[in-house]
Amino acid sequence: MDTIISLFENHEWMYFASLPLSVGLFFLVRAVQMKTGWSILNPLLIPVIIIIAIILMTGSDPKEYQDGTRIISWLLEPCIVALAIPLYLKFNLIKSQALPILICCAISIFISFIIAYVSCHVMGVNHNMIPTLGARSITTPLAMDVSDRLGGISSVTACIVCGVGILGAVIGFPLMKLFRIRNPKAQGLAIGACAHAVGTSAANEQGETQGAYSSLSLIVCGVMTTFLATPIFMLLNFLDEVFKW
Repeated sequence: MDTIISLFENHEWMYFASLPLSVGLFFLVRAVQMKTGWSILNPLLIPVIIIIAIILMTGSDPKEYQDGTRIISWLLEPCIVALAIPLYLKFNLIKSQALPILICCAISIFISFIIAYVSCHVMGVNHNMIPTLGARSITTPLAMDVSDRLGGISSVTACIVCGVGILGAVIGFPLMKLFRIRNPKAQGLAIGACAHAVGTSAANEQGETQGAYSSLSLIVCGVMTTFLATPIFMLLNFLDEVFKW
């Protein structure tokens, strides 16, 4: 009994509760979302809000939560390796439409860094925020690696990636409907390039074609960004030196 009281007094209970709390909230919110069909009930967004509220109300140490959910963080990298499977399964699709897919993904990556570059200069924020924001549209482990390699703040990148993914899943398809983008292939490529895995889950709910092309775009953009991020960032640094912005 004294041990249990000690755990609550020192807020060490969060270490043991964090994993079942995170997994339980995810599946609970996902079940409610599937039953209601409300995209705002995102299984990443709502649990994040609830967990932050619990930490703030109880005065718990966020590090206890982070340590308790370390296994989830560890599983991110094997998940990226597992993307080789759908890439292999879609090899014929990639080969038959390689050029337009590569062009679309390359443009998406370039636009992502340009928007980050312009935004940082307009707002006068730290130069390190360019790589931090530039890698926001690809899946978390790759984005953190790219951000860290280019001198960004990888932890901030991870938060931004989650936010972008949730936002894309919520407003992506309504926005494309507003602009009359009805081609399911184009929809899939756009959502996968802009909202990575979270957007892909929303694309799968729209249809098989949207889901397949979103998954493909997610993979191709992730791989291409690891190669293109460095030369793009070097180009942006060169522009800084030339124009003294």
